[in-house]
Amino acid sequence: MTAASADARTRSKRPTQARSIATFTSILDAATEIVVELGIQGLNTNIVAERARINIGTVYHYFPDKTAILLELFRLDQQQRAVYLYQKYRELPTAPDLGKWATETFALALRLRTERPATAQLRRAYRSVPELVEYDEQDTAQWIEFLSQVLRERFGALSEARARHAASVMIETASAIFDSPDAAGRQAQAFLAEAVTMITSYLRTLERS
Repeated sequence: MTAASADARTRSKRPTQARSIATFTSILDAATEIVVELGIQGLNTNIVAERARINIGTVYHYFPDKTAILLELFRLDQQQRAVYLYQKYRELPTAPDLGKWATETFALALRLRTERPATAQLRRAYRSVPELVEYDEQDTAQWIEFLSQVLRERFGALSEARARHAASVMIETASAIFDSPDAAGRQAQAFLAEAVTMITSYLRTLERS
């Protein structure tokens, strides 16, 4: 869950004027295209400048290096998905059918990933960039805090400690599932159906607590 504190960890220079915002956006658009085509290993500031049709000095005005660009791409990707997932998680306390909620949530997460081709590349490679790892860990911690509160709303008998553990298990499991190659392969639907069954069964154990 991307918050103001997370934004403060970025190393880019955020523009405020319309022309500067357009340039900033063109840099990120170019970087996204390169990541999709070549992976993050193919990204460098010179190629970004060439693709965005600006000089290298302009790139460095906003981003001190390649890592700063990647961090901004990663932050935006997380932020854009978080808006939709937050709303879906907020439905859990009053969801009449846990299985349906889990199915819809996994379908939403899959759609959000497939709609943004750069997501898969960023997720596959982020562990090779320490700053992205740190960002992801802090972002995950915020999601765990949020989900633990949602779980306690749904399952009133859960202790604060167990809700936090349950939230951690669910978030880490979901991340591992969607980071798996099987989530993007030909059998993705069958793979995710099994994941939904697992999460639904787990939620029902919490309901019986």
